[in-house]
Amino acid sequence: MNPEPEPALWRRLLREPLTHFMVIGIALFFIVSAVKDARRPVVRLETSELEQLVSYWQLQMQRPPSQAEVKAIINERVNEELLAREALRLGMDRNDMIIRRRLAEKMAFASEDTTSLPQPTEADLKALYDRTKAQYVVPAKVAFHQVVFSGDRPASEAAARKALTRAAGQDPGPGDPFVLPLSYGGVGVDDLFRDYGPDFARALESNPVGVWSGPVPSPYGWHLVKIESRKARLTPPLDEVRDQVKDAFLAEARKRANADFLRKLRQRYRVEVAGISN
Repeated sequence: MNPEPEPALWRRLLREPLTHFMVIGIALFFIVSAVKDARRPVVRLETSELEQLVSYWQLQMQRPPSQAEVKAIINERVNEELLAREALRLGMDRNDMIIRRRLAEKMAFASEDTTSLPQPTEADLKALYDRTKAQYVVPAKVAFHQVVFSGDRPASEAAARKALTRAAGQDPGPGDPFVLPLSYGGVGVDDLFRDYGPDFARALESNPVGVWSGPVPSPYGWHLVKIESRKARLTPPLDEVRDQVKDAFLAEARKRANADFLRKLRQRYRVEVAGISN
């Protein structure tokens, strides 16, 4: 009687429990890898965003990018997105005042974009104009020439008076060198108040037009002035500043809408400050 032949090696390996464990392990490895890959967050660069990035690059460089430069643009944008997402995953945005402030600004802008602001009626504009017309006042303006006698030299006021008397209504001649203009074609009295002080500004509002007068004091010394023209302070009618009043109305409406948005947000959150609940 002939002995039974030994089974082939591969059949023996298939019967081994260790082989079964290895096959199951390999299968599990590929399954887990596939599941992990499917769950990986996706970084997608849409066509519109790519076009925007390329347009911005071209605006800066004043020429279209090459193919290699487009690849570099894409790589830089992807790296930026990966770093930003990883920073968020690790919580690096927390307790950062600058990031928090930027997010708050973006949220405020977003809330403004989604808020439907009421358009003002004629009565609304009239009421706002009456309440705030002082801010639309056009200040008085003067055009004048001046001769300056520096306060740094002795008896500068007396020198100014002597020059004015000697001129007998004509050009009094040169004074001392001066850093500010000697002629103004039409400057606001408010600007003169700022640059020369209140005494000088008041004199330019009241001195006679067309003749030399003075001396007028300022922190720089004494001035002889000839006013060529003067326009009085003017409050323009509503029709002339309608667009500005409308902008102001919408700004106030936007401010109220933002305050209302924040009030509703406070109702959605519990705020605690040093143990004090709000």
